[in-house]
Amino acid sequence: MAWVPSLVGIILILSGTCLWRFRLVHLLSTIDKSRIIDKEKAVRLTGMYLILLGACFLLFGYYAPDLTDKHIVLTIACFIPINMIVVVSFMVAQSRNIK
Repeated sequence: MAWVPSLVGIILILSGTCLWRFRLVHLLSTIDKSRIIDKEKAVRLTGMYLILLGACFLLFGYYAPDLTDKHIVLTIACFIPINMIVVVSFMVAQSRNIK
């Protein structure tokens, strides 16, 4: 197991879970809190994104020692565009939740 990506994944999963569970809207620094329509939705979307990103890091950390260098580069090359699509969909969903 590669410890650095696994640790990053665990931290992201815990952060997303805490944001979602305890509704910590004040920690969302990219959103003007006075313009949010549904604070529950904003926190849920952010928590789900962080949990998904953390799961990707955790899986990569678990499988990285068994992969060759060529497969690691391929995995990272596939992860970047997929993550960009998820980020754009996250931002569109958040923008619909703002006045």
